[in-house]
Amino acid sequence: MKKTHFIAKSLLLLTTAGSLYGANHVLTLDDAIKIALQNNAKLKVSQTAIKIADTMYNQAMSANYPSLDASVNAMRMDKAPMYELRGVTKIDNTQTINMYNGLSGAAAVDGNPTLSTAYGAIANATPTTSELPVSMSVQTAGRDIAVSKIQLQYPLYTGGKITSLINQAKMGKSIAAEGKRRTTNEVVHDIKRYYYGAKLAENLSRLASDTQERMSFVRDLTERLYKGGSLHVKKTDYLRSELSVELIESLSEEIKQKEEMAKAALIFAMGLPWNDTVQIKDAAFEEPKMSKTLATLVDTAYKFNPDYTTLKMAIKINGEKIKEAQSDYYPSIGLMASAQNLYSDYNYGMTNETNRNSWTIGVGVNWSLFNGMRTSNKVEQNRLEKLQLEQKQIILKDALALQVKQAFLQMKNSYKQYNILSKAVKTAAQNRDLNTRAYQEDMVETKEVIEAQLIESYTLGAYYRAMYNNALAHANADYIVAKSVEEELQK
Repeated sequence: MKKTHFIAKSLLLLTTAGSLYGANHVLTLDDAIKIALQNNAKLKVSQTAIKIADTMYNQAMSANYPSLDASVNAMRMDKAPMYELRGVTKIDNTQTINMYNGLSGAAAVDGNPTLSTAYGAIANATPTTSELPVSMSVQTAGRDIAVSKIQLQYPLYTGGKITSLINQAKMGKSIAAEGKRRTTNEVVHDIKRYYYGAKLAENLSRLASDTQERMSFVRDLTERLYKGGSLHVKKTDYLRSELSVELIESLSEEIKQKEEMAKAALIFAMGLPWNDTVQIKDAAFEEPKMSKTLATLVDTAYKFNPDYTTLKMAIKINGEKIKEAQSDYYPSIGLMASAQNLYSDYNYGMTNETNRNSWTIGVGVNWSLFNGMRTSNKVEQNRLEKLQLEQKQIILKDALALQVKQAFLQMKNSYKQYNILSKAVKTAAQNRDLNTRAYQEDMVETKEVIEAQLIESYTLGAYYRAMYNNALAHANADYIVAKSVEEELQK
């Protein structure tokens, strides 16, 4: 029984551990970016927006083709339709008289003098013109009617409206593509920021551990010197070294917490499960470089920045909207053709055999001659909207140059700091080494060796931050310029 209880408890612990700890990922920056581009939900939304723009473009392109519509209508009426005629009509009886004369002659030939005389009398009595009262009701169709029709329409000329709509839809596809580039740019920028932050925290955490280890050595050395009867080392020196170790230990724990938070943010940005863990494959920062000029970065930003390129395309779309509005000044011409079949249970009237099948073909023209200045005001509205976008373009252009300049100055400043601190790190290491050796020989005071340890740690921390600031400045410049997004999409 105890053995069964132990196995069940062990399985429960294993199951709980599996739910708390997910997969572990050892990542380079490229690996993190690749995972984020695969998992990010915003990119899927952008891809759907591109598909929507494609369908809108295809809809606009359909105007270049004829439209063919088929329809079938069947109905039953409460009563058959009738044609009624009431009134007086004037008729020309010349043909009627000739008909009666012909009948009279035929009757005489047949040897029927009675009919011959009768028809001749009617002809003689009928005037050349006369008015006759009319009163008749004629059924025109049956109660059941079915009409099947196929109709074709094809625009021959629209004043440029179709071309303008197609161009607008085409640029709409480009804007949707720029939207995806913008989202990709944001994802890449976020990953770089979190990855560099995790890398900095990892470097500082390692530095804190190394500093704590060195200070522990100084503390132990101070204790030996104090208890060994040194003339320079007193109990207060030992307490000072002990306090330094405890403070550095506290700082180390704080840095480790920040490291975990930075990695948690990186996991979230990559779209990984919350219980996964990540490790930075190479904790060392790349050596900072300054290979680009400010003018080159600004020109590249004007070419690749998604916001700027989107605004330029929006200006072009408004130009096409002006052409679309101007098309109302011109007539619209179209070709029309149709074929029709008519079915009815009544074979006379309007539904006779002759009218059962019919077709038509023709050309239609629609030209708005006056619409209360609506067209001219619409053209002016689109022209002003284009002018407004062009004014915004000037503002965005200046703002974009300012952002690029700020990122460039950050790169430049961090690069200078890196070069200065590279030398300072070597000097601080030599200073710490010499003071430690001298302290072992009881030649310097405790505060000097502690100060040397802390100065080296501070210098190394500033050195790591300078490399982090330079990497982050490059990431900010890439985010503004957005050229590097093309490289990420091709990986």
